[in-house]
Amino acid sequence: MKINNILLVIILLSMIGCKKDPQKITPKTSEIQQTQNISNSQKTNVEIDKSFVISCGSGCAMTYTAENILQNDDTSIKVKFKVEIHTGEQLSDSYYENYLFSYDKNKEIEKITIEGKLENILSNLMPDAQDSFREFATEIIQDKNIGFSQIKKENNTSNSPEYNICALPFDFDKYYSICNENIRECRNRYPSYSYPENKSILESFGIKDAPSNYFLLPKINNFQPIILAYTDSDIEGYYLKIVEKNKLISSLQIAKFDGETVEDFVITKDFEIELYNRKDATEKRILKRKYKILKDGFIK
Repeated sequence: MKINNILLVIILLSMIGCKKDPQKITPKTSEIQQTQNISNSQKTNVEIDKSFVISCGSGCAMTYTAENILQNDDTSIKVKFKVEIHTGEQLSDSYYENYLFSYDKNKEIEKITIEGKLENILSNLMPDAQDSFREFATEIIQDKNIGFSQIKKENNTSNSPEYNICALPFDFDKYYSICNENIRECRNRYPSYSYPENKSILESFGIKDAPSNYFLLPKINNFQPIILAYTDSDIEGYYLKIVEKNKLISSLQIAKFDGETVEDFVITKDFEIELYNRKDATEKRILKRKYKILKDGFIK
């Protein structure tokens, strides 16, 4: 599926006959998620020339170019795509996304997911887009030259699940600003999981709450800090919970927005928690309290 002169024809045809209200592949902007880059230390013997184009609206076309293809495990392949969006004949945007192509023992494609998400994109794409992804999947599944990923995840054993982790420091003020202005940077810098789509991940930590979305922070020893965000009501709140082996160790409300005051937070690289408040976002933040996540998982 090399990009050649056919691409120009496809783009011109898409300007004339694109379907109305097509569904995009990228997640909703309300669902902040990280698209983690595949490590440069991974190598592949695959000839990186596999590309395809799908329509993303009237006069709009998205080109998916595979830049890294690796066997993830016995029944899945990880692909790093460079995605280029053309409006008319002009390049209007480009970014990278990682996809997991999962298949059965007969090498029939079962589902395709964006890394860090659970939903199968084959269930919500337009038929033409599904066909393009399926055709691409057939090619890479049958390819005998795909290298096997040997990457080791930091703080992870081979039996541990792989999650998208927010790097520290986590400054809510910067988070809010970035995620209002640049959704792609927001996904990369502040990856989160939506609820209930990713309910199973939260429940795997023994948490039965039902937030709007949640963030996983770096572990401290064997303790997992999680920020639960409740943003679907007039009064928004954020809670920090520390868990270990499905057991809640400690909890703290770290932010609240009720229309009268703004209470937000900073979590530093040293796991110190700084709580601020002010009347509105135009005022300077005032530090009210400081806490710290201790090595035993308790917040003091």
